[in-house]
Amino acid sequence: MNIKPLAMCCLFSFFQLSAHATDIAESAESADNSAFSNLTIDSVFNTPHFYVESNLEFALLHELAHAIIELNNIPVLGGREKAADQIATMFMMLNSRDVEDDLLDQMISISAEWMIEWQQEVEHSSIAFWDVHPLSIQRFYDVTCLMYGAAVDKLERIRKEAWLPYQRAWDCDIEFQQNRETLSWLADNYSYVTFDENWHPVPKVNASAVHPKVNVQYITPSRPAHKTILEWLQSSERVAYILGRVNEAIKLPKPVTIYFESQCSGPDAWWNPKIDGIIVCYELIEQFEQNKKRLKPLINKLKGEANQSHLFLFPSKYETLISKQKGVLRERFIQMMDQMLEQNKDAQSK
Repeated sequence: MNIKPLAMCCLFSFFQLSAHATDIAESAESADNSAFSNLTIDSVFNTPHFYVESNLEFALLHELAHAIIELNNIPVLGGREKAADQIATMFMMLNSRDVEDDLLDQMISISAEWMIEWQQEVEHSSIAFWDVHPLSIQRFYDVTCLMYGAAVDKLERIRKEAWLPYQRAWDCDIEFQQNRETLSWLADNYSYVTFDENWHPVPKVNASAVHPKVNVQYITPSRPAHKTILEWLQSSERVAYILGRVNEAIKLPKPVTIYFESQCSGPDAWWNPKIDGIIVCYELIEQFEQNKKRLKPLINKLKGEANQSHLFLFPSKYETLISKQKGVLRERFIQMMDQMLEQNKDAQSK
């Protein structure tokens, strides 16, 4: 085995990775967050639980997308996490008759959550470049791009106020169309609805009313704060509303159960194929509640610093983190290449 071509390939891939990490840093640092300084989202601040409900709906639909993909053995080319994000976003948008104010506020709430989570990750130097999920800042741009692409003329403010760099914004309408076509294919094959000429979901003819459904179970928590969340979940009927829409639309080969439970290691939700279930931690809803409280002070901060750059991203910390990541990667790469060269010498001597 000739190790040189493989070594050159690995070396090229390594520097591609390093360059990509730097590109992400530079792109994130150059993001103009002035749009947040102009937000006047009445629903988010004036409607109790609106922010939490919006992000909970996205989280549930994201995990249900994993269930649809896995239970129906749907091949996915690319990252499943990004695919699940796109399915969740498109399902929320195409279940609305138009990009109306409530839907827009919902999508802005979801984008804002990713931005807040990104800020926290940078503050605590806890960015997981290795994770299967896209970075929070990338998820912010992905959701915002689909929202903008759904109604470019109506939402031109998003581009003008630099929620999206023009390099990304210019083809968000194409990205939205591509995702809509993909969702249409999913609907044709794995749904009880189809889309009319205006892309509004309509029930399929002769669709069976009796089919496997998504159910929910609430595990009683021990913490008082989580008991309050449980009481709200049961009284608001928001989850029942979401599942009602899901069960009208999504075809599953077997029932799926959503378990709301406590005692998780952190704020999280995930699809568990071993039990055909989705686990949603009360800690995740608690995080949404805390982040909603962080949103308004953040907007006020940006109003006072609108002419400064790098408001969210704490660039000096970020650059230090990037440098550390590069150093670790470079050291591991050198060790790996030394081992491979040594193995190649041993093989040749034999």
